Amino acid sequence: MAHPDDNEDREWVEEILSGKTAALEPLFLKYRERIYRICYRMVFNKDDALDLTQETFLKALRAIDTFKKESRFYTWLCQIAVNAAIDFLRKKGRKRNVSFDEIVFDESRLAGVRVPGSSTPLKQIELKEMGRVVARAVNSLTEDHRAVFSLFAVSDFSYRDIAEILGCPEGTVMSRLFYARKKLQDALRQYVDAK
Repeated sequence: MAHPDDNEDREWVEEILSGKTAALEPLFLKYRERIYRICYRMVFNKDDALDLTQETFLKALRAIDTFKKESRFYTWLCQIAVNAAIDFLRKKGRKRNVSFDEIVFDESRLAGVRVPGSSTPLKQIELKEMGRVVARAVNSLTEDHRAVFSLFAVSDFSYRDIAEILGCPEGTVMSRLFYARKKLQDALRQYVDAK
């Protein structure tokens, strides 16, 4: 089933292919926020995510002639973004330690957020402690598991879409997502059992 944006995206791609690189601008404006969120969920750093978003669009422009017109442009763009983020993490040779707030919320969502029942100092301490447990679990995920978890958590992608973006079978996506969820559940279960 074709997505409603596909025809419009293909028209802009055709313009880019005909030499009108300015046609990338509407695609950039349309998808920059979504690509940023994917990159942010992979690297958990605003500046790095902004750089990766820009890199994604530059790579897309350079490789536009490799875009298969029967595919969705957005899915192809996400594939470039995820690969750029994975490359970035591997080049850095590290997994950046992240906080609970970075995992659960975008910064734009943090303003004015109040967690029900968290007004007591004891509840605040418990929430922060649980956040550290979840952060450690996410930090321990491999780049591949983090990519699946990020795509599933940030967007409304189906398993099929994620498989296309990552270039792997749907079964692998389901397996990686199951593993990532299990790791988080196990970490939370251990935290609750220790209380």
